[in-house]
Amino acid sequence: MFTYRLFPILRCSNVSGNIRNLSGLNSKTVGNTFQKKYQAKSLTNRTIPQTQVRTAVFSRSKNPNGGNGLLSRSTPAKKETSITFGRIAYAVKLVRLPFLLVAISTIGYQRGVTDAIRNPLKIQQGTFEALLMEFEVESDDEVEIVTERGVRSRFDTPLHGNKSKDPRAERIKNVGREILRSTQKYVRKNLEEAIERAKERIMKDELYVKDKVLARKLSEDSEVALWVAALEHVEGFSLEGIESWSFVLISSPIPNAFVSEMLPQKIFVTTGLFDEFVRNDDELAMILGHEVSHLIKGHFSEASVFESIVRGVEILVLMLDPTEGLLSLGLVSFLSSSREALVAAFSRGHETEADELGCRLAAMSCYDTKRGIEVFRKMQTAAVVNGTASKQNMMSSHPPSQERYDNLLMLAEYQNYSEYSYCNTLRKRIARSFSQKDY
Repeated sequence: MFTYRLFPILRCSNVSGNIRNLSGLNSKTVGNTFQKKYQAKSLTNRTIPQTQVRTAVFSRSKNPNGGNGLLSRSTPAKKETSITFGRIAYAVKLVRLPFLLVAISTIGYQRGVTDAIRNPLKIQQGTFEALLMEFEVESDDEVEIVTERGVRSRFDTPLHGNKSKDPRAERIKNVGREILRSTQKYVRKNLEEAIERAKERIMKDELYVKDKVLARKLSEDSEVALWVAALEHVEGFSLEGIESWSFVLISSPIPNAFVSEMLPQKIFVTTGLFDEFVRNDDELAMILGHEVSHLIKGHFSEASVFESIVRGVEILVLMLDPTEGLLSLGLVSFLSSSREALVAAFSRGHETEADELGCRLAAMSCYDTKRGIEVFRKMQTAAVVNGTASKQNMMSSHPPSQERYDNLLMLAEYQNYSEYSYCNTLRKRIARSFSQKDY
């Protein structure tokens, strides 16, 4: 706050002349008249310091010598300029973050593509070995690889020759072959229907389309692209098609079965799944149908993209922390838990889809789905005994086994081998009578 002096130094002659002219007036009147006359002149001669903002805000206050005075209040220009630059810098930081995230992900993607093109077999071999380490496999005797196409590479070489020692590996191959045939038929049919629908949409807009233009537009159609990718997952990129699949039995007490996009055209099953849950081909067909359904639905790719987006948002929130990291300490655990909950919810949806399509594939393969879904009831019983059933929560990647069993119980009423005429031939009936026996 600055108080301006209202009375400048005046020459004595002028003051005495003015006093004589004001003779006869009392001292108070003279003082007020004198103040009003020289107030404007004093403010005109008095300049505001350049260190102050020229648009100063003035407020009146009592002058200690009498009359009214003026008080000036302002903000330094340097401080206001620094605040403006700070806001601009923060805005630039907000804008550049998405570009940085995209750039980093692009670099990683390009590096992965380069490595995969250079030596895809080496990457698959490393992934396969890392997978076996997760199941604590210590020797070749704990792995059975069964294939129908013979030996073509070191990676696919059966560790015990073409003849497997464990009969369960042959069971996986026989049931898996039937599931893959039905899957191939299912995907090709849906691809043909998707192409017809895409053609109708294209021809609706244009009366005549050249073949090359039509092929390009069909390849750009999202529905067609989805089923083309599914067919590639099933048949691969060789002329052998489903005949190039391998079936791997891993000696491990952990009950599990899975397929992976990183290890294409391979089905993995552990011995623990047979020891605890699977007792016949119908139950095995439900499990293998479920796993292959994940592949043709593209669940692995969708889950990867979804998790990448969630992680990107998580990084973005942490980088926008206005407290320079203090708030991030409390947000890390919250964001991590939120990410896990979102990914788990996404995964549970995928599991339900795979259960439903897996039941259909098993029925198309002429297996008794009403008998096969008993494997999920066994899983629920085991979960209750182990105490894990009560631990199902929003972080669980799979729905409760009881919920899955109830859902499939209704679905199996109309998705069963009896609904397909080719499953009721004499040959199929004889084959089914042998496959229904427990192991």
